[in-house]
Amino acid sequence: PDKHLTSYNIDWLLENTYHDQHRDRVERVLWNKAIMATITEQPMVPYKDFMETEDGLKEHVKNLMKYGFSVVTQAPPSHEGTLAVSQRLTFLQPTFFGPSWSFTSDMAFGDTAYTTLGLGAHTDNTYFMSPSGIQVFHVLEHQGTGGETLLVDGFFAAETLRRDNPTAFKCLSETVVAHEFYDSDHRVRSLGTVLSFHPTTKKMFSIRFNPYDRSPLHTVPPDQIKKFYKSYAALTEEIRKPESEVWLKLKPGMVLFVDNWRVMHGRSSFTGLRRVSGCYLPRDDWFGKARLFGLQNL
Repeated sequence: PDKHLTSYNIDWLLENTYHDQHRDRVERVLWNKAIMATITEQPMVPYKDFMETEDGLKEHVKNLMKYGFSVVTQAPPSHEGTLAVSQRLTFLQPTFFGPSWSFTSDMAFGDTAYTTLGLGAHTDNTYFMSPSGIQVFHVLEHQGTGGETLLVDGFFAAETLRRDNPTAFKCLSETVVAHEFYDSDHRVRSLGTVLSFHPTTKKMFSIRFNPYDRSPLHTVPPDQIKKFYKSYAALTEEIRKPESEVWLKLKPGMVLFVDNWRVMHGRSSFTGLRRVSGCYLPRDDWFGKARLFGLQNL
């Protein structure tokens, strides 16, 4: 009515089109052991391509979006090499474990990761209100046996539960529970559902699964506790099925990136000296990297 005209750059209009047709949609591949065995191009990127080319970095990001994990191969087998590879994707996310770590089984922290024990599949940082987006693993040295790395697709397990036990799936999607970590210097606690969903697309968004860090069920009404335990047990059974598990033997030079909001990790028990290097990376920034490449999957 006031005859005012506003000009918009065509690139801005394309970037903000309602249909997102300009974006490269990366469809998730939900997997278990059998499905992963059929994938001819495993989610791996050579170090040189990853560090020196945008195509290599983009392929790594697509792997993370598609499978929930990706491996950079032929990296320098050192803590410095781990950090260089990690910071090629984004900046480090410090926690009370430090900005990064290189450790053996010396119980430097009161955490089961710092032992020689086997660890069942779990996600990390469930006790943070916003868990770290990616966990990076690099086995620098192992003089002994065991110590294989376990990966389980939490979204595959959750979708299987949705199909086979919708009551349990609904319970874990709605029941708020607490997770916590505490030692002499820290006490952190979070509240959230085990399964959560994107607010607009309603796709699976994250899974918080860590029996090692779960707190007493103070947030669950007494008449719902039995139902929650049954539902949690049903998901646990799905996660621990041998057919859900993919095992990797990480060697020096193989840097594993895991989407901590989707894929659970663990390890088998081991003997001998085993030195592991790693760090956490923020979810916001690695998804931001995907957007810079024109990629989306939510």
